[in-house]
Amino acid sequence: MGLTLGGAAGGRIALRDTPWDARALGRPTLDVTDLALACESGAGDDDDLFTALETACAERGTALVTLRLDAGRRLAIARLQAAGFRYVETVLRLRYPNLARFDGTGTRPSALRQPTPDDHAALIAQAAETFHFGRFAEDPAIDPEVNRRRQIDWMEGLLAGRAEVLVTGAPPRPGAFMAFTSTDSAADLVLGGTRPDQAVLALPFWTATLLHLKETGIRRVDTVVSAANLGVANLYARLGFQAHQTLVGLHLHRP
Repeated sequence: MGLTLGGAAGGRIALRDTPWDARALGRPTLDVTDLALACESGAGDDDDLFTALETACAERGTALVTLRLDAGRRLAIARLQAAGFRYVETVLRLRYPNLARFDGTGTRPSALRQPTPDDHAALIAQAAETFHFGRFAEDPAIDPEVNRRRQIDWMEGLLAGRAEVLVTGAPPRPGAFMAFTSTDSAADLVLGGTRPDQAVLALPFWTATLLHLKETGIRRVDTVVSAANLGVANLYARLGFQAHQTLVGLHLHRP
């Protein structure tokens, strides 16, 4: 469900419920989907807008409000921090703009397959234990067990059909996986990783995944990566992805 709040000086905050976060925290959560602050144009201080946000959160019993904002919006970031939001993460939006040019030269691609039910337990365990970057993992105010629950819920949803999933390696312990969504010509890499003891698979597996997407008619591939996750950021750079936006992640925790 969506919610839009407005301020007298023209500020606006649009929010949505995030049940995937709420299930992990055990309380309602919200994510900011659109933000326009009067302070950015010198039209006002947005005090009434943030008062309205606090009132809406109190009425809903909201425990957490999250957002990612373009790093160039410094005035907005400063105003959000003044209102109680805390810095959590820096995120890079990456893109391979013309997948027709990708050929994977110099790398022997891994064999790909769809996961079977026998793979699910290992994939869920991998999601629970090996992902240490992201909105929840990098927030020091969120207990690691909450992040673990969220990762499990996320993987269960992906395997239930919220995305296409590819793996490599024999069941019941595939060495790597990638979950992605796609339209007619663009794909979004949602979540992927290798088992810690199979890190050598990263380059051949990602290469195979991109070649598969190319063969199915995908022309552009997008993903987001935490700037703190240097290993994955370097992997995408090696594959030819380019960063086209930097986002700052902020969280407002409420009692």
